[in-house]
Amino acid sequence: MYVTPNGRSTKTIILPNHVAPEQKRQGQKKKPDPSQYLLIGFDTEYQTPEAVDAKAIKEGKAKYEVLSYQFHIRLIDKESDTPKAIETQGIIVPKGGERITLDDFVAFAMGSLTKKYNSIQLPRDIYLIGHFTRADFPAFLGFANEARDFTHAIRNTFVSIDRFKTLTIAYPETTEIDDFSIRMRDTFLLAPANAKSLAEIGEIVGFSKVQLSTDPKEDQKIKENMKAFRKSDWNRFREYAIRDAEICVHYGEKLIRQYDNLFGEFKMPVTLTSFGQGLVLQGWAQKGWNAAALLGQEEVTEKKFNKKLGYPIKKTKMVSSPLVHYQEAFVIESYHGGRNEQFSFGPSPEGDWKDYDLSSAYTTAMSLIGTPNWDTMREVRLDEIEMLDLAFADIEFEFPKSIRFPTMPVRTENGIIFPRKGRTNCGAPELFLAKSLGAKLTLVRAIKVDMDPSKPIFCDFIRQSINERSKHQKGTFDNYFWKEVGNSTYGKTAQGLREKRVYDLRSDDMAPLPPSKLTQPFFASFITSYTRAVLGEMLNSFPEDVTVFSVTTDGFLTTATKQHIEKALKLPLATSFCKARYELVGDDEAIEVKHQVRQPIGWRTRGSATLKRGLTNSGNIVLQKGGIKLPHLLDEDQQNTKTVQLFLNRKPTDVVQYTVGMGLKEMVRGETDFVDKAVTKRLSMEYDWKRKPVTPKEITFRFEGKHYSHVAFDTAPLDDKMEFDAVREAWELYTKKDRECIKTLKDIEDFQTFCLTKEHPNRKAKSYISKKEGDIKRLRRDLTRAFKHGKAGFDLVDGRIGPITNKVFAQTLTDVGIPCKTTDVENAKKFDFVPHTSTGTARVRAALERLTAVYNELKIEEFLVQ
Repeated sequence: MYVTPNGRSTKTIILPNHVAPEQKRQGQKKKPDPSQYLLIGFDTEYQTPEAVDAKAIKEGKAKYEVLSYQFHIRLIDKESDTPKAIETQGIIVPKGGERITLDDFVAFAMGSLTKKYNSIQLPRDIYLIGHFTRADFPAFLGFANEARDFTHAIRNTFVSIDRFKTLTIAYPETTEIDDFSIRMRDTFLLAPANAKSLAEIGEIVGFSKVQLSTDPKEDQKIKENMKAFRKSDWNRFREYAIRDAEICVHYGEKLIRQYDNLFGEFKMPVTLTSFGQGLVLQGWAQKGWNAAALLGQEEVTEKKFNKKLGYPIKKTKMVSSPLVHYQEAFVIESYHGGRNEQFSFGPSPEGDWKDYDLSSAYTTAMSLIGTPNWDTMREVRLDEIEMLDLAFADIEFEFPKSIRFPTMPVRTENGIIFPRKGRTNCGAPELFLAKSLGAKLTLVRAIKVDMDPSKPIFCDFIRQSINERSKHQKGTFDNYFWKEVGNSTYGKTAQGLREKRVYDLRSDDMAPLPPSKLTQPFFASFITSYTRAVLGEMLNSFPEDVTVFSVTTDGFLTTATKQHIEKALKLPLATSFCKARYELVGDDEAIEVKHQVRQPIGWRTRGSATLKRGLTNSGNIVLQKGGIKLPHLLDEDQQNTKTVQLFLNRKPTDVVQYTVGMGLKEMVRGETDFVDKAVTKRLSMEYDWKRKPVTPKEITFRFEGKHYSHVAFDTAPLDDKMEFDAVREAWELYTKKDRECIKTLKDIEDFQTFCLTKEHPNRKAKSYISKKEGDIKRLRRDLTRAFKHGKAGFDLVDGRIGPITNKVFAQTLTDVGIPCKTTDVENAKKFDFVPHTSTGTARVRAALERLTAVYNELKIEEFLVQ
């Protein structure tokens, strides 16, 4: 490397031939897209240290030892997708774990290619492709500055969006200098949701990842000791290391050619969802539809001062039209996401439990959105809103007490709840369902946009995705690709609606996630409202003897039979869903069974596991760990067993210890590597109180050969948000000093009593809250005060039998089940008796009845809350 007279750092490599950069033609705003690329797949092998702690991170010791850098470099051309391969690969082993710069690595890869092909002409545009670049990019010397200069943080990994790295190459024995543009891509962001690993990507493109052992545990053991493996078996180490880079290149080329085939642009997108968004916009354009008009947008021009140029420049951008903008905040309040609730706590009865899922719920809901006429936006009455309208309301509601699963979402600080009554913003499908369930509705405000359902705006895109997928066998690139593109595009309509802050590398600060080109709150709110409504309609159709264990976004676990499901699918919302599915795929199979188990166990939203597996060979375990991290070497069955054991054996003081990869922000700020850091977290497997417990009971059962006993309860809807806030506050207070677990019948009874005591309407009485037997302690307080001041009938007692000593009264209270000491009676003289401050729990009433057998003059009603 040397520095040219103009101050640029350059690399010197042997490049026998090179091509001149493509120039802009007169009148063009930008130069034409490249017709050739160098694809450089990169990967590193490293020896990781033990999980680091905060001290090691602070001292800059959060580093791994770099064992090797490997690459696979390939030249691809737009004009032919089956050229004679111009590619090579190699590996760099640094001395003593020393690191090389990214420039050195790229220059070495390019030099290797020119050495192999003497007459090659190198294109000027380079894609540097890795899989989960967050792990490998830090291996380069000076990575933090490189990351800030030309990459962005997307989903906790590094990619280039609107920036690139310039690599300047000097040619030996000449004065020529060329600039190469390097952009980073990550196949992790471009992989289908159900094929995220590099091994699965390798299978898709026909390049299997090299296995170091057929035994998974031994394979993992070798990977954790790669330094020793490099020494003992260099050839296999080299083959394994390079294959990862090779897979990245071939998958990257597949995506570039797919993008070119679909959009006529020879380039590599940043994420797989870019395809879906592009296909929607392309489809609209081909029909002559104006995207801005469909989305309720308009183009505006603004001036922004450019520091580099020294003067303001004009930029155009799309913004919501005034009428749409005025109502957006209101509609965003109707966007609540999916319905997620746990209806049962603890072990459920053994039976035939099926996990049903709505087929492609969100894409089916998207297909119902017709062409909107934004100019018709107006306020409307409740009776002007129909089931599938693009309409949204601020509504007060109250469901009949007979409704097991109220369907109106209410936002709280602890997530969404579905209480019996309250106030919320929601979409037309939920309004329709609430009315059909007999809810009393009081409209505060509603708006509606007319749309033409005969001209659905997403149907062609969805059909294209389904049809293209059906043309290809499962497991192939095209099958995976079209499935993911079809299923993931809904998210683009909701991007940026709720504030989500992401790390911005350049500013070294958190910044809001910007909207996408398809973001439209009216669409996103309708899609989620419709999906929740279809589920809610089905749940409420089941008879009382059908148990629903939980609901998660687009599915539910239940004992409902095939006949129950068929009956539910004949209801209005479900019928519309079936009809939409038929119009999309040619059949009305609206629901499918994902899992089947004999006995589930649950604890909170997205917290459930399996006590007894189903009888099928697959899909016979339901497992949602609710944020609990377990060793990745465990298979599904082992993870299920471990999760159940954590729940059944938990103690209030339990913590879980696990390791987690270093966060991207920590890596850039502290210039650390992607190493594991030790995390200790309190085990959280208690109920979330989003519904109220009913019929608690203790159940005895066997699991993995051991006998267990654990409390279980069904749930009923909360009355309103105030009740939820009160019980959450009570739980926080109940567990503030000493953590608690709800494992026995007494545990739940103690907490329920605590809630009753805490919620007492007398403000002074609220200060007298005891965690254990607070109701009895409060009764003791009131009885001793009444006794010392001769109130609530004690004056009559005294008149009948004469003076009673403090010691005798204390013993009498103790005998009837109200533990009391003589000092408790003596101290009561200092305080006035306040009537109606004891909570009438079962044990309070029982104790008072026993006491009146001794002192029948007592006026019990003066002690109890009215």
